[in-house]
Amino acid sequence: MKKKIIKVTSIGLIAIIIIFGLYHRTKANNTVKAEIYEVVRGEIVEYVEETGTIKSDSQRVIYSNAMGEVKNISVDEGDYVKSGDLLAEIDSEKIELEIKSLESQIEVLRATYREQIKPADKLEIARAEARVQTVKIRVEEAKRNLENSKRLYEEGGISLNAYNNAEDKLAVEQNSLKIAENELKLLKKGASNNIKDQYEAQIADLIYKKEVLEKSREELTIKAPDDGIVTEIFIKEGTYLQPGMNVIEIGNTDNLYVEVDVLAREVGEIKENGLVIVYSDDLNIDEIDGRVEKIYPKAFSKISDLGIEQKRVRIDVNVPDNPKLRIGYEVDCKFKLEAKSNVLMVLDNTIFELEDNKYVFAVENSKALLREVETGLEGEDYIEIKSGLKEGDKVIISPDGDIEEGITVEE
Repeated sequence: MKKKIIKVTSIGLIAIIIIFGLYHRTKANNTVKAEIYEVVRGEIVEYVEETGTIKSDSQRVIYSNAMGEVKNISVDEGDYVKSGDLLAEIDSEKIELEIKSLESQIEVLRATYREQIKPADKLEIARAEARVQTVKIRVEEAKRNLENSKRLYEEGGISLNAYNNAEDKLAVEQNSLKIAENELKLLKKGASNNIKDQYEAQIADLIYKKEVLEKSREELTIKAPDDGIVTEIFIKEGTYLQPGMNVIEIGNTDNLYVEVDVLAREVGEIKENGLVIVYSDDLNIDEIDGRVEKIYPKAFSKISDLGIEQKRVRIDVNVPDNPKLRIGYEVDCKFKLEAKSNVLMVLDNTIFELEDNKYVFAVENSKALLREVETGLEGEDYIEIKSGLKEGDKVIISPDGDIEEGITVEE
């Protein structure tokens, strides 16, 4: 919102004669009582005023690289953390079980591989055949269990995790069957170089899968990439994370700036390196002199508090170091547009319009006289007078229907 503020210097003193109460016409003597303002010289400064948010140059959002339920959050907003500090943990129970399963499969394959060089007898072959049959039974049982789990999951009877466990169980049993069948085949035919290569390839594949899971396990612990302050936590314990979700934001208290969205129609009056006065009652900041650091080239749409769509442009304001500044807080910002010194000025509520021209009621010899004026720069409470009045003239404040030309005015 555009605001215009005045600063009055020692060039002139504001002389406002206030008579309390409303205008009152005394019919007996045809007079009215009015508040009077004396025209003075001073300085008028025009500003655009908006609300901005304190940001950090090093502000960084940490994203999730893994999928799972948040088990623990180790920090609170406002905490100072160092690079490598634990921020949050994702439940790792499932991945731990998968790693253990792969480790078991690797050991089984290695043990089988070692047995390749041993001669097989009929008893060993019989035992291997029995193992194959036993595993086949387990595979069939795992298939039935998976079918039941799928039906229960679709009906809402079990969780997705339980259904996934049934799938994992079948995969483990099917892999065990392959191992048992390979072992039987080797016992019957003896280990050829091709069979040995197959085992070595299977072992290498399982080792690779295990390493991938171990890498994924590392991503279940979310750590601070840099030193800084936790400015925002986007999750709660129990949140189910997906890759790419916002987790925690960290910012550094050095190199703070203010991000401001300004109405597009007012941006043309704002210049880079222009003065910006920053203040905040919440942070007990009376006034900080900032500078326009960057005006972004592209406008964007934003819905105002009144539900009106507005075109706005982002502006970054550089501010000096100040211990009272806090990341994420809102502050008021006044962009200086124009200033004039030693100009004639009156209160804005002394001027009114008639047929597109501007007038005041001047007071001369206690009489109200209608006088046309030419105005210039407009401040928040004061307006520059370019012609029509001179310093020391008296004008009526907020003239109403009781004021008419020639009427006697009581100060």
